[in-house]
Amino acid sequence: MLPVVRQCAEASLIFFGKVSNIGKSIDPNLRSQEAREASSALTVLDTALQDIILSAVLQHFPSVRCIAEEDTPLRRRFSGNWSEYVLILDPIDGTYHFQRGDAPYCVSVGLARNGFMEAALVARPSEDKLFTAVRGKGSYLQIGRLRRRRLRLKARPTTKSAYFSTKARAYRPFAAPDLEPREFPIGAALVLTQIAEGDLCAYLTRQVQVYDAGPPSLIAEEAGARCFLHGGRTPNYDRKRKFGHYMCAATPDLEAVLLDVVRRGRQRGSA
Repeated sequence: MLPVVRQCAEASLIFFGKVSNIGKSIDPNLRSQEAREASSALTVLDTALQDIILSAVLQHFPSVRCIAEEDTPLRRRFSGNWSEYVLILDPIDGTYHFQRGDAPYCVSVGLARNGFMEAALVARPSEDKLFTAVRGKGSYLQIGRLRRRRLRLKARPTTKSAYFSTKARAYRPFAAPDLEPREFPIGAALVLTQIAEGDLCAYLTRQVQVYDAGPPSLIAEEAGARCFLHGGRTPNYDRKRKFGHYMCAATPDLEAVLLDVVRRGRQRGSA
């Protein structure tokens, strides 16, 4: 799938900031105007790239199940499959930024087996970055045509910068002084790959979809981070669903911080 993802990423740059938003339903649970606009962003490239990628999957792996964001004809070709393998696809994660041309977006593809992510490809086209990971074999970043390098997080993060989504905004007061939360730019794939790079140290969001978090979670985890749910549970990426609380921490200490933030927030009625 690597050549297909690379070509889709390169082709998408032609339309970066130059394509109209044809729109879809707004998520009513979002509070900030930017997040509401982001939830309703849809372009013709979202559906086009999805079916280009799925056409290659259908040719080589026709029996896998498929969890993809957009309702396209090729996605429906996978309905009825019962494989233990699931292709997880978000053709453009960060459509809001892609349409506006104001921040990075990602092309995100992954393979899960029995609910566990096994392989992932995440392209960040506007920065010419390609992230790859295979379970147990590490996480890698290639910039342009340079030699790829392995991503390894430090034992002690050099930043307190963290991403708390707009849906998790109420948890921010409980994060100080350990973290410095922000909520922009928008996109789970962007956030999780930034954690893998060491630019962020933690992530807290609510009601995130499997196709948003699945593939980039493996990039972060193979770099040394951990993705988890409320109570420290391990996410299962076997079917289409939303995770009520989804977190990622660069270190065990930060994992404890996030779990405490959620615990205190829930006690105070933040969720």
